[in-house]
Amino acid sequence: MRRVLALILAGFVSVVAAGCGTPAAGDTHGQAAKVAGRDRVHPLVFQNLTGAMNEGQDPRWDARPASSNLYGKVVVWTASGQKEVLEADRQPLLFAAYWCPHCQRTLQLLTSIRRQLKRAPVIVNVGYPAGTSLQTAVRIAREENAALHLAPFQEVFILTPTAGDRYAPLGYPTLVFRQGNSLWSLYGEHKPEIWEKALS
Repeated sequence: MRRVLALILAGFVSVVAAGCGTPAAGDTHGQAAKVAGRDRVHPLVFQNLTGAMNEGQDPRWDARPASSNLYGKVVVWTASGQKEVLEADRQPLLFAAYWCPHCQRTLQLLTSIRRQLKRAPVIVNVGYPAGTSLQTAVRIAREENAALHLAPFQEVFILTPTAGDRYAPLGYPTLVFRQGNSLWSLYGEHKPEIWEKALS
């Protein structure tokens, strides 16, 4: 009986440790891990989840090459309802979901170090269930900003339910940015110096 309980607990811990798409430790093939929460519908309200699924900040610089084809023309909506096309070559894009505790903590961290950042990312809000209106997405973002005391980063929205799978396949948050002649992506929670390096 103890062995069964230990196996169940180990399975639960491995799912929780995977977080909002952070690959599990055994992922050595670069495949996206099963994303905890991405496959279920989340309530369309802001919930402060900063105390959940906290495995700490990654101290490693583990940026991966990103595709200019994918991130060269990202169609988004502004809070006022304007359609825009963003290019990660021109400005860093941070893909985040309102229900992701890793994203909430990262946004708080970026707020606390914003003066050290040479470039501010555009927050691309994704992870909405089918049928979510722009008005609802904007309301959730405003509630999150107020509750977490976030800096006024530029925010845009993609309401397509599969946007996270497309733009943040390895997990949330995912930052896509240019350094030198290359486009890179960085996902998951990281220490301040990693974000500063990516946004320098």
